[in-house]
Amino acid sequence: MNDAIVKRPRSIPDQKIAAFTGEGAYHGSTKPRPQAVQVAPAVVVEEMRPTTLEAYAAAGVRSIADFEATFPNRYDVRAILPVPAQDEIMADGVTFCWCHIDEAIAEAGPLTRRVLEEMTKHLRRDKRFVYIDSKIQWFEQGDVPVDSRHWHVDGSIAVRDERVQALGHRLLHDMRARLDGAAPPTYLAYQSSTHCATQFATAPVALRMPELIPNFDELDRQVRALDPPCEAQPASSIVGFDGLSLHRAVAARSAGWRLWIRCTETDHEIRLNPSIVECYGTVFRHG
Repeated sequence: MNDAIVKRPRSIPDQKIAAFTGEGAYHGSTKPRPQAVQVAPAVVVEEMRPTTLEAYAAAGVRSIADFEATFPNRYDVRAILPVPAQDEIMADGVTFCWCHIDEAIAEAGPLTRRVLEEMTKHLRRDKRFVYIDSKIQWFEQGDVPVDSRHWHVDGSIAVRDERVQALGHRLLHDMRARLDGAAPPTYLAYQSSTHCATQFATAPVALRMPELIPNFDELDRQVRALDPPCEAQPASSIVGFDGLSLHRAVAARSAGWRLWIRCTETDHEIRLNPSIVECYGTVFRHG
C-alpha cells in the first residue's frame, strides 16, 4: 500500500470536516502526533539543519534570544490555466501526500496531470527531491482548508527532541536557521477556484522576533499589524515561492469544490507517517 497516493470517489456528504481551532493541522502544530506508526527520522541535510538550536545546546543556553528577521517574500505567478468546471474537480479522484512527482504524474487524474505537466516546465531541479501534495475539498462558505489562518512559511525547520525540551517546549521552529542558513525549499502551488485563494505577502517584511518559536502566533500578530502588500492567488494559476515567503490560508467566500496542488523541491527526504495522510483533505469549520 502506498500512503502517498489516495484514490477514492469524492462527494459532498463524504467531505471530512473538523472543528476549526486555529492551532494548525500538522503544519506548525504543537499537537502530539499519534505514535501508532514509528517512522525512522530522515538524515538531517543543511537545508533543514537547526543551527541555532545546535548552538544553544552546545553552549547550555536556556533562554531564547531575539533577532532582526527579514522575509523577502518571493512570490510570482508562473502560469494561468483554464478554470476547471466543478464536476471536473470532483471527478479527478486521485490526491497525493508527499508523493514523488514522476509517480504522481503516472497516477494522477486528468485535471491534476495537466497541472503537473505544466509545473514540470517551471521546476528549478536544484534539489534532490520533488514531492507533490494535493487536496480535493468541498467548502461551504466560511470553511478553511487547514486548521490555521496564520501568516507562516512552509518548510520551517521544526524540531521535537530533548534540546527543545531543555528550553521548555515540545516543538520549536528554528527561524534564524531558516532565514540565515542554506537555501530553503522552493515551491510551486496551484489552486483551481476563485472562492478560496491562498494569500501571499508580495513585499519584504522586516520585524524583530525570537530565534526559535513554538508556533506562528506572535509572527502572525506582527505581520497583521504591519499589514504588508499582499495578493490572493489567481484562480487556476501556478505560483512560485520559497521557504522565506509569508502566506496564509483564507476562509472560503462561497460553497464549491477546490483542487489544490503543491510541488516541493527539497534536499530533505520525507519519511511519510500515515497519521499525516489522515489529516490531508480535511476541511475546518467554525462553530
